[in-house]
Amino acid sequence: MLAAAHADAQSRSSKPQPILVDVIGPGGGSSMRASRETPAVKHTRTSAPRGSAGNAFSVERTAFQLMNVERATRGLPTLKWSDRIAKVAREHSHSMAMNSFFSHRGLDGSMVDDRADKYGISDWRAIGENIAYLRGYTAPETFAVEKWMQSPSHRQNLLGSQWTESAIGVAVTDDGTYYFTQVFLVER
Repeated sequence: MLAAAHADAQSRSSKPQPILVDVIGPGGGSSMRASRETPAVKHTRTSAPRGSAGNAFSVERTAFQLMNVERATRGLPTLKWSDRIAKVAREHSHSMAMNSFFSHRGLDGSMVDDRADKYGISDWRAIGENIAYLRGYTAPETFAVEKWMQSPSHRQNLLGSQWTESAIGVAVTDDGTYYFTQVFLVER
């Protein structure tokens, strides 16, 4: 179903379209679909994201390593961390945390391909995005990767053989909610 929707979207546009997947929300696995037409899901939050940049950086890198372990155990090549892609991922996670929403679509209407363009990343053949938010876990990076692996569409992105580069951006709110954005890329 995801592939059919993606192929249909590409047939309507000469520019490749991003690959978006179901999103993991609170409650240990509830999910909802975000699409280009779906408005952002709002959550109640009253203050800016918390946590040191060092903690978010550590969570990002650990989640990235766990993703590469999942790939390696299946005989897939590991993905290269990209600092430029990390900027795209971090911006979206930070925006979701600061503005109390959860969606592939940014409040400005941008999607992952638009955000990549903003950072000068426009020469790609394929781009994809996984997002997640969760609260109440001592190892949120482990839980996020586990849940992504349990979701067929997240798993398809995470284990996609086409990807060559990736990065994960994390933001944490005062109430301990973690917002994850993982961006995948194949350059032309």
